[in-house]
Amino acid sequence: MKRLIFFLLFIPFFCFSQNNNSDNFSDELFLMFYNVENLFDTIDSPINNDNEFLPNSKKNWNSHKYFHKLEQLNKVFSSLAENKNNNFLPDVIGLCEVENRLVIEDLLTSPLFGDHNYTIVHKDSPDRRGIDCALLLSDKFEVLKKDFITIDNPDVDSKTRDIVFVKLKFDGHVINIFVNHWPSRWGGQEKSNHKRVFASKVLSEYINLNTSPDEYTVIMGDFNDYPSNESISKLIEEEKFINLMTSKFISGIGSYNYKGKWNWLDQILVSENFKSSNINLISSGSFKRDFMLYKNKYGDSIPSRSFGGINWYGGFSDHLPVYFKFNFIKNGY
Repeated sequence: MKRLIFFLLFIPFFCFSQNNNSDNFSDELFLMFYNVENLFDTIDSPINNDNEFLPNSKKNWNSHKYFHKLEQLNKVFSSLAENKNNNFLPDVIGLCEVENRLVIEDLLTSPLFGDHNYTIVHKDSPDRRGIDCALLLSDKFEVLKKDFITIDNPDVDSKTRDIVFVKLKFDGHVINIFVNHWPSRWGGQEKSNHKRVFASKVLSEYINLNTSPDEYTVIMGDFNDYPSNESISKLIEEEKFINLMTSKFISGIGSYNYKGKWNWLDQILVSENFKSSNINLISSGSFKRDFMLYKNKYGDSIPSRSFGGINWYGGFSDHLPVYFKFNFIKNGY
């Protein structure tokens, strides 16, 4: 009886198939988001405030550190392919904290990415630090539309990152994807809360105007808020989204560790129609390997970052990637 009750509780969110017959399913889709923590080149930009990441800065950001950073990120992506054939990399990779298109192209020069032929969706945003969001797409998709959504808050002097948007077609289905990096908590969570609520409102209005109920929508990003905070809870309530980071099926304890406590600054939200009977959720959560963590002086295992202040640690990122794997069920199975 306990098994039956559990199964009945399981159904309302997603359909998990017990049949592995590939004829019943579309190709698996693997979506991932990663805040790569300040992926800057070493070239002085005339339009961005990148002085913190130059060879003559206090951080002494030079070619050696830059290429080491790329190697570290490649190690993370390479570990995704463990125990998989053909270097199983994501079909969609959302990125944030990238300075420009050049650093993305440098990342993709690794032999690891050689056979994947990613399309880069990126535009320099008005963020004062010059960090952007970007999207990498495999050749599984037909791109129907792409856009860059400016968060123009009249009550804030400094600009923030654009939201990257693509509308894709896959196996007869339309999928909308939004990549976000909302304003930071600089000055405190409460004092800065209105900035993220405004970003949430901009995104909500765009969704209403540019998507339809029969399309599938995925929102991913570093929201600089937790699932229970106003900016996220309002978006979920008003647009009827499901936060995968609060579902019963999540893998991992969080994407970010603050003062020894794990939580989800990085999240993936999906439209309510992902509960339909033609979606097979495979897995979702945060991705980690032991080498991506280190123990601080308090004994807490936290993400191994590149910098702490001006101190070079040579790690990976202060965030863990989050991911979502699913496929479509065919023929009414």
